[in-house]
Amino acid sequence: MDGRGHLHQEHLLCEGSGRQGQPVGTDNEVLTSRATAGAAPEPGATSEPAATVLEVRGITKSFGDRVANDHVDLTLKAGEIRALLGENGAGKTTLISVLCGQYRPDAGTVAVRGRPLPPGSPRAALAAGIGVVHQDFRLVPRFTVTENVVLGTDSWGGRKVEQKVAEHAAAAGFQLDPGAPAWSLSVGELQQLAILKLLYRGLDILILDEPTAVLSPPQAAELFNSMRKLADGGRSIIFITHRLREVIAVADEVTILRHGKVVADREVAGLDALQMSVLMIGSDAAARHTASRAGNPGEVVLKLESATVEGRGVRALDRVGLEVRRGEIVGVAGISGNGQNALAELAAGIVRPMAGSRTCIASAVAYIPEARMERGLVGAMSVSENLSLRQYRRPTMSHPLWIWSHRMTSLARRLIEAFSIPVKNPDSRVADLSGGGLQRVLLARELDEQPDLIIAAQPTRGLDVASSAMVRSQLVGHRDRGAGVVVISEDLDEILELSDRVLVLFKGAVVGEYSRGSFDRAEIGLRMGGEGTD
Repeated sequence: MDGRGHLHQEHLLCEGSGRQGQPVGTDNEVLTSRATAGAAPEPGATSEPAATVLEVRGITKSFGDRVANDHVDLTLKAGEIRALLGENGAGKTTLISVLCGQYRPDAGTVAVRGRPLPPGSPRAALAAGIGVVHQDFRLVPRFTVTENVVLGTDSWGGRKVEQKVAEHAAAAGFQLDPGAPAWSLSVGELQQLAILKLLYRGLDILILDEPTAVLSPPQAAELFNSMRKLADGGRSIIFITHRLREVIAVADEVTILRHGKVVADREVAGLDALQMSVLMIGSDAAARHTASRAGNPGEVVLKLESATVEGRGVRALDRVGLEVRRGEIVGVAGISGNGQNALAELAAGIVRPMAGSRTCIASAVAYIPEARMERGLVGAMSVSENLSLRQYRRPTMSHPLWIWSHRMTSLARRLIEAFSIPVKNPDSRVADLSGGGLQRVLLARELDEQPDLIIAAQPTRGLDVASSAMVRSQLVGHRDRGAGVVVISEDLDEILELSDRVLVLFKGAVVGEYSRGSFDRAEIGLRMGGEGTD
């Protein structure tokens, strides 16, 4: 959408959010015309093999010298849920971009229901029934559910259109009010709305990019139920996830990419998380639990008492109490938008409470922000310069009139080796690194200070298995050396794996606290969604 409120057609087509001029009838019509082959057979009937709806053969795509996809094959059948797994840089995003027409492959073919798909054409991909739901949903907050759904089609408003949207929602198992503005919806409902946009257009090959990244466990379970209902009705789903538990929970088949190549393509039945991890990274080390034993808590290093913080005119934190001791990891669980950013900045000393108090006796505080590039690193600077940001003013690094560049380089080389930062030249731009590389730079700079207190917000979001394991190992290692650690994460599995104590944050308030040994995953998940908090 440009500054005048116009939504460009190219954006709609590329993102899978508008099949122009082709609104469809009810879900029953869509399923009858497109998905009969994937419908469940009647009891006692002979089960026939499901029809192939998508066939990818030999897809190769390079960016300069880097081969992102190397002769990738993939088959998707009607009514199938297929997981797409792989580390960062394995080629998942490139493959999806080829399927939706955003990228033109260097070699290989894509066929939909036996018909060749013209390469590099978002319009052709939509016409063939392929749609993508991205992590950020790409909705208009002030528009209603119906207005968001029909945006980019010839339909607009009216009671009949609302009724048609309601029919699509009900058929998918979504409880959405067609007249509700998008800003009033929960994050789980926003995701349902993004999927509903595709269903309304009759798209039946759905690609979901990290669909549970911002969902609580109950919301994720609800999504999985909806995915299964859609698949049982004949639609086919590809979903990208880093969470191996999710693959086991909902997928029929899994395709695993490593270094741009398919290393596994098989049924999920019989696979476990360890086997999938080994296939993804070639080692089982990353699948082992990082925190196998409890910490040894000491004196209080950070204390918040009835701390209240306002942000953008609303109360971001509401009388929060928190104690963090040396030698322990305190995990803060919650769904995005419930005060996590405000808590991280308050704990790190970046903002002050408008009421209540913050007491910190740490001589050095490390802060690993959620937004790596926006708040943690300077993209235009080199890796070496970013690694020196906490030290460049010290006498060991600079003179009042100049900076010892050779000392900066020496520091950078030491940290690059210690944290396995994937760069050969310290003078390389930090913005050219992957998400895992960026997080390694941040960790190296902050943890090299040997801090007494570490605040880590979403420390493994978007990282592959190996990078996530490295981050968790570093946090546990510093805890064992006596630092107090706060881990704020929407990944409940990560919180339960790392933490000695867990706090649940909902609408800016602490609504639950649990100690190691009394963790109740189901109860914590419910509290993350606001259940039982009255």
